[in-house]
Amino acid sequence: MGEATNGRLRVVITAGRYGFAFGPEQAVLARYPALDVELRGVEVRGEAELIEAGQDADALCVSTLEAVPRRVIAALPRTRVIARYGVGVDNIDLDAATDHGIVVTHYPQYCTDEVADHAVALMLALNRRLVDLDRDLRRGAWVAHRHHTQDILRGPVPPLREMTLGIVGFGRIGRAVAARARPFGLTLLVADPAVTDDTIRTLAAAPVGLDELLGRSDIVSLHCPLLPSTRGLIGAERLARMKPTAMLVNTARGPIVDLDALAAALATGRLGGAALDVTDPEPLPAASPLYGLPNTILTPHAAYYSERSVEIVRDETLAAALAVLAGRRPDTVANPAVLDRVALAP
Repeated sequence: MGEATNGRLRVVITAGRYGFAFGPEQAVLARYPALDVELRGVEVRGEAELIEAGQDADALCVSTLEAVPRRVIAALPRTRVIARYGVGVDNIDLDAATDHGIVVTHYPQYCTDEVADHAVALMLALNRRLVDLDRDLRRGAWVAHRHHTQDILRGPVPPLREMTLGIVGFGRIGRAVAARARPFGLTLLVADPAVTDDTIRTLAAAPVGLDELLGRSDIVSLHCPLLPSTRGLIGAERLARMKPTAMLVNTARGPIVDLDALAAALATGRLGGAALDVTDPEPLPAASPLYGLPNTILTPHAAYYSERSVEIVRDETLAAALAVLAGRRPDTVANPAVLDRVALAP
């Protein structure tokens, strides 16, 4: 896995969502004057195109949309580092990368505040019925009912201070949501087997099991990673454990929730409402029944976004890839076992 014959290193960027102008990236390249680097942007559709794009890549920068399984990794002859724009690395086979001596980097700090803000905004919108009120007033409900608010509302609006928020997953984002929710007076429950009970209590929340959390919570907000154990975590059986007035918020990963089961629960009144920023598949197909359900709020996988968050992740992702190409250890290595095979300076 050496340099190109002309001595240049090639960084192939497949994350087309940021565009391929590479203006901001020039400042990052300037921090590595000893490296002669060519940036190449290639939007790929599927594994075959990703393999083709990666044939001359010393570094590959990918988003969550590009699956990088073992068969792709095995077909990358020169790649030293795969850099993931964002937090999760569930789309990359880490064991395969380690077997082939490829360092995988990501940026765990990415968009923590943005996603937490978005999750809380969705909770507030559900609780205060903001979307319903806006839609109904545009159809004349205010004029028709004057100031009889109860005649305009489609359902109850309980005070947040009397409600319980269940947070599933208590990493950076889950904790940021808890910090934002606490001033509203919400009682906080947390289910996360990877976090100690003492840590959860230190952050003014009560540790509970998932089933207890679902049964007690008025709002359930998902912040767990997508793992084999969390794929389909919220299906028909677990939705049935929730209160019929409860609301589900998902800003984590789409496959965590069984959308067919969720749509059925919402349509039959077995669940009070849902707000989804992520779905499986994405985009949500036009025929999905979720579009027609009035107790649902949908946003287009936008929780990550602010101009600043995008700027930061572009800088940090490229910087991590360049650090590996320069023979240095990046701030985060998602497959630390690879360090036994690849010599990187601190």
